[in-house]
Amino acid sequence: MVHQILTRTTYIGLHRFNVYSWRKKLEKPDDEVVETIVPPIIEQDEFDAVQALLRSRSPQLKAPRFVNGPTLLGGICFCADCGGAMTLRTSGKAEHYRYYTCSTKARKGTTGCGGRTVPMHKLDSLVVDYLEQRLLDPERLNEILAALLERRQSHGDRHMDRIAQLKRQAADADSRLTRLYAAIEDGVADPKDENLKGRLVELKSIPDAARADVLRMDGKGRAHPIEITPDIVRKFAAEARRKMRTDEGGYCRHHIQALAQRVDVGEAEIRITGSKLTLLRTLAASGGVVKSATNDVRSFVPKWLPWPDSNQRPTG
Repeated sequence: MVHQILTRTTYIGLHRFNVYSWRKKLEKPDDEVVETIVPPIIEQDEFDAVQALLRSRSPQLKAPRFVNGPTLLGGICFCADCGGAMTLRTSGKAEHYRYYTCSTKARKGTTGCGGRTVPMHKLDSLVVDYLEQRLLDPERLNEILAALLERRQSHGDRHMDRIAQLKRQAADADSRLTRLYAAIEDGVADPKDENLKGRLVELKSIPDAARADVLRMDGKGRAHPIEITPDIVRKFAAEARRKMRTDEGGYCRHHIQALAQRVDVGEAEIRITGSKLTLLRTLAASGGVVKSATNDVRSFVPKWLPWPDSNQRPTG
């Protein structure tokens, strides 16, 4: 149920009806699905960020060995040709030489993918150097976050406008209801009239529904003010650079993967991508000290909760 809510396009303005056949237990083809435009309550950027986070935590896309392993780019490094993961390969005595290799080519040979093999230290250095010099440049951070903050503010303004509209709708219905009661008291309207009864029920339901929507929306979906000053950005960049390096001279995988969520390795270029929303959340939560933007709940241990939860199935 939670997954359905997180992936439902209705919240971004596109409601899809007649999607699933309960009799056949199968999804229906696209030509049978009815799509209707509805008022959106979530920004497209936020929805896309949630979908990216869901994909990044899917056991089918990122195995536990990548999540918990020592490989710096494990789970986020992919071959640009086939989309397959770049996995660890070793050679030499005591497996001294380490490489990122296209897993599709390793399994199927050149018939699956032409692929490529890159020395691990070389690719790690290129990615970390780019993050340090390009992404963590204070001017670059301000440029990246400016548009996102503006969209958040715009979304907050639309949210407050919607709440105000609902309140006006409830007040208008109350006013009409008061005038209708006055007409009945003055004998202008017959209380036994079936049309009048239906109108009374309708007018009573409008303010109730509007106030319920206001209570649901108030405090939710509102863009909380985030003050990102140049001083905060400079401190964040400096602290992030420091925490990306370990005391032993290596790299801190946890902090690097909080800044970059995907690395595509091609023949002539390496493309590093990440979520602006994740970057903003990391910066806002840091308070000058870099923290991970990821959830602390374990992703790949199905029975990690040591005690019975509150939604147990009946045992009798």
